[in-house]
Amino acid sequence: MENAIKLLDHRLQDAFRIMAMNKLKQIYNSNNSVKIIHKRYQYILNKIKHKITAGKAMLAQSDKGRTTVIIYKCDYEEKVHTFLTENDIQQIPKNPMNKDCKIIRETLQKSDLIFTKNQIRHLFQKNPTSPKLNAHLKIHKPNNPIRPVVNNRNATTCKIVKN
Repeated sequence: MENAIKLLDHRLQDAFRIMAMNKLKQIYNSNNSVKIIHKRYQYILNKIKHKITAGKAMLAQSDKGRTTVIIYKCDYEEKVHTFLTENDIQQIPKNPMNKDCKIIRETLQKSDLIFTKNQIRHLFQKNPTSPKLNAHLKIHKPNNPIRPVVNNRNATTCKIVKN
């Protein structure tokens, strides 16, 4: 900056030095205030997180919009259990994933006229897992029932369905 100021008329140099110094002070002070505000937000977030975990609560998503709800874990688990029992959903005694994987792999290998070997390799899920159930709370309804959301991203047929 000093080299640029030296190229100016010598009568204007001091005025530009003062203006540059004031601008640098302004930039420096604004960066410090941002750091202080950031540290304060981090402190507040850590306090909220501590209160949630100490109160045996959790954060859950709502059904409509992008709202996050704080709910006690026992209430959340009770809502999920109620949903499962009311809809007569039962636990399967044996994991069907291994059988399904074997059938899907055999079917893909038999369909070599439709898919190439390279495509078959990419269509088959390497480490399939059972789909996970997430419960979103319907905060716009009385008693806040749940809406079940199933994550099939790691299921055996996910890649096949995408193509």
